[in-house]
Amino acid sequence: MNMLIEMLAARPRLQDLHESPARIVSALRLSIVARRTRQCPLGAAAARLGSRRAAAHLHLLMEEIGTAWPEPFCVSPPCCAFLSHDEALVARMFALASEGDRPGFDRLLSDLLPDHVRERLYLSSNVLSMVVQV
Repeated sequence: MNMLIEMLAARPRLQDLHESPARIVSALRLSIVARRTRQCPLGAAAARLGSRRAAAHLHLLMEEIGTAWPEPFCVSPPCCAFLSHDEALVARMFALASEGDRPGFDRLLSDLLPDHVRERLYLSSNVLSMVVQV
C-alpha cells in the first residue's frame, strides 16, 4: 500500500501532531472560519501562529494548494479533534518540508500531483516552516 493510501485510511487527531504542524492546522481552520464570517483571515491565522508574516506565508501556501488540488480542500471545524484527510496531508507536507526531506515530500504527493506542482508546494511549505519555527 502506498504512503498516500495509508494516510487516507488513518484518522489522526489534532492533539497527536507535533506543535508546529498542529499550529499550522489550527491557524488554517481559524483562517477559513474568519474568511467565511467576513473577518480578516490573516489576523486570525496570525493570532495562532504568532506573526502576520507566518500568516501571510500560510495564506500563500493555501493559495498554491487551492490551485493544485484536484478536488476541493476539506477542513474540519476548529473544535474538531480529528483532522480531515487534507489537513493531515498538509501537516505531513509541513513536517517533511521543515525537515528538508524533499524525497519524502515527493513520495507523499507523487500519486496526487505532477513534479512542477510539488516543487511549488515544497518551496512554500519550506518557507512557512522557517517562519513558523523562528
